[in-house]
Amino acid sequence: MKITKSHASGFTLIEALITISIAAILASIAIPNFASMVESNRLSSGANDFLAGLIFTRSEAAKRSQTVSICTSDNGSTCAVSLDDYAKGWLIFTDCDEDGVLDTTATTCDLDGDGTADPDRLLRVNDGLKNISIVSAASTSKDFYSYDLSGRGSSTLTFNIGPDTATTKRKITVAVTGRAKLTTVD
Repeated sequence: MKITKSHASGFTLIEALITISIAAILASIAIPNFASMVESNRLSSGANDFLAGLIFTRSEAAKRSQTVSICTSDNGSTCAVSLDDYAKGWLIFTDCDEDGVLDTTATTCDLDGDGTADPDRLLRVNDGLKNISIVSAASTSKDFYSYDLSGRGSSTLTFNIGPDTATTKRKITVAVTGRAKLTTVD
């Protein structure tokens, strides 16, 4: 009669420790890169949302043949005059008196063609973006930007976009012609 040895299958303790060590090293390399990628995607998405808002504002001004403005808003219904961070939210509206404020009472414009003055018309609302900042690079607080009936901007202006107000990762520059251009800052 012959006695055979049976081999147990599985991992030894040493093999398991080596595998766990390699996995921990790979995770320590990947996690910071993943966090950086998430922040970069968040900034790109926010910059593209705001750029789309500027493009929409310009196209509505040209389409409607009247001034259309984008302003900061923290409540989704009125312009926030003292708020200069567009990431908190913004409104796009017809701006008959070109003051950068959404007027709810009759202004100088007849928007519906009935011969009477109408209030500004709210066209679009953005409730805000999380964990980023979009601020004007103007020396004075710029809580609104307007396009005239030809689609020209009210001035040349740059918006700095970053994870906070002190760090700029993206820029949107609006030329006086109204063209908005997004660039990445290294």
